Amino acid sequence: MSVKMIDRPTVPQTNKEHAIYLQEYHILSEYNMLCSQDLKGIYVIPSAQNSLLWLGVQFVRQGMYQGGIFRFTITLPQTFPDGGCPKVMFQTPVFHPLIDPESGELCTSWGFPEWRKSNRIWQLIQFITKILAKVDIKMNPVNHEATNLLENNFEAFRDRVKRCVRDSLNKVYNPPILDDPHYITFSPYVDELHDSVKREIYERKEEEENKVLGLSWVQSGSLQPFSKPEAR
Repeated sequence: MSVKMIDRPTVPQTNKEHAIYLQEYHILSEYNMLCSQDLKGIYVIPSAQNSLLWLGVQFVRQGMYQGGIFRFTITLPQTFPDGGCPKVMFQTPVFHPLIDPESGELCTSWGFPEWRKSNRIWQLIQFITKILAKVDIKMNPVNHEATNLLENNFEAFRDRVKRCVRDSLNKVYNPPILDDPHYITFSPYVDELHDSVKREIYERKEEEENKVLGLSWVQSGSLQPFSKPEAR
């Protein structure tokens, strides 16, 4: 017995192009919203080659992971803004209950049990900062060793965290693992190269602090505003 295949209507190329432009608009909008947020110590930028791949670095400023520098990527679904929560993968190993020790994938369901269209990528990035600043013992673990130590041997857990922080610092200057112009790289401080830039930053800051804000048009010895002759 043969089955007759039903020809499905093909989507016009113009509709496909429109969908691509619309997706790019959503991605650009998400990035603009991210830039408007005051997120401390975390830097993220879309890949120059694939806008669905975002490259990030987290500088941890507080908590047990303080001082750590952890690289990660955010991969948006192919059907973004549909398709569920973007996937977060740590490239730098992080000993954490919510981070898979083998793949480096972050368990985002703890912060986003259901990814809604109202959710934003900057909220996901903020979630990354929060789980590294404070480890909640109630987290649903994907790293069972980390969870076991956290619950039963806190000192051993803290030692493992300190070790992963030290290891992250040793990897800061590693060459890029992706051939991408937007890959965030770092180089050691070189006096001849960076001192002039450092001085310029501090001099500009001092100028801004000493800058007079506005002009006074009050005659000396008077409380009457705009009392100077030239202001009349």
